[in-house]
Amino acid sequence: MALVAVGLVLLAVYPSEVEGYYDCKWNKDHNGNTIARIDCDDNPAAATLDGCQTECDNYYGCKGIVWIPNQYGWKDGYICCFLKKKIGKLQSQYNRVTCKKY
Repeated sequence: MALVAVGLVLLAVYPSEVEGYYDCKWNKDHNGNTIARIDCDDNPAAATLDGCQTECDNYYGCKGIVWIPNQYGWKDGYICCFLKKKIGKLQSQYNRVTCKKY
């Protein structure tokens, strides 16, 4: 019983800050609903999964991403991160990661 009380006190003192949680599916793509295409030559931080998610966190209305992990598969040779206004039906596609933001 004492452990439960301590746990509750810790939760009250250190509230959870789960914000921008992403559920990611590897080798899945979502076509459509793109609101921004991120140039990863100009913005190399977006070339990582965390960086692409940060772009989404900082873009009003972004509800998910499609990220291309392997540079050789980047769209037009430089687009590696697509911000989405919604994530709908997914299809299989190698070298794509689709993440829905919660």
